[in-house]
Amino acid sequence: MARSVDAARPWTISRGHAWLLAAPLVFLAIFFLWPLARVVVRGFVDPALGLGNYARIFGDGPYLRVIWNTIETAAAVTAICLVVAYPVAYVMARARGAWLQIMAALIVIPLWTSVVIRSYAWMVVFQRRGVLNDLLLGLGLVDTPVRFLPGSIGVHVGMVHIMLPFMILPLVANMRGIDQTLLRAAEILGANPFNAFLRVFLPLSLPGINAGVALVFMTSLGFFITPALLGGPQHMMAAVLIEQQANVYLNWGLASALASTLLVVTLAIYLFYLRVTGGAAGTAIGR
Repeated sequence: MARSVDAARPWTISRGHAWLLAAPLVFLAIFFLWPLARVVVRGFVDPALGLGNYARIFGDGPYLRVIWNTIETAAAVTAICLVVAYPVAYVMARARGAWLQIMAALIVIPLWTSVVIRSYAWMVVFQRRGVLNDLLLGLGLVDTPVRFLPGSIGVHVGMVHIMLPFMILPLVANMRGIDQTLLRAAEILGANPFNAFLRVFLPLSLPGINAGVALVFMTSLGFFITPALLGGPQHMMAAVLIEQQANVYLNWGLASALASTLLVVTLAIYLFYLRVTGGAAGTAIGR
């Protein structure tokens, strides 16, 4: 009986092994929770005790626009990643042998390259005398170089390139666990391949979609390097604004308030997403 209870609750930790969590919890408290608490407090006390920093954030247009632009960019990047990643993951889930290994390598190898290097590579592609403009000029599609940088196109493309593996991998892990006999059963019962995919495969792949969307969106909200290099002032995101306030203007109070606001917004969106998906996103990520 006790064994069946433990099997039903795999997250249960026996008292004899609870001490193993001591070191990680202490490390987390010292190097994460304590600095985070200091950031939150500093937003209320620097330069003076009160809500002055938050009054500036919610009273002045630029700060709210940057936060909203951050949410819009993260949502667009997540949507593009999902559209691109789903068919790739579907093919990978059905592949076997050498083809699967080759596709997995193409997905994983970019993760070994620094985000800075990949962002600079896109600068080479999008600059006025870059690869893309040379191609457009050579084909006669434009008469003068197109100004891609700084701007939203470079930011979106760069972020999608970086975040795409984080959408593909959860989808592949989920799709490879789907029982293919269910699709064959649907076809035997008269469903054509499209209906079998739409009514059987797609609903069963929702946990992978939920996990990938949550992972990509939450990570994209805090992007710094790619927007800083490719976006410029015309497409500023919250992390870039926070760094600017802290290191350029030395306004640590406002930077702390902006960071706290972004944290609250992120948590609120995540909790809302968990409620909409019934907790499937958090469960899938936890697995």
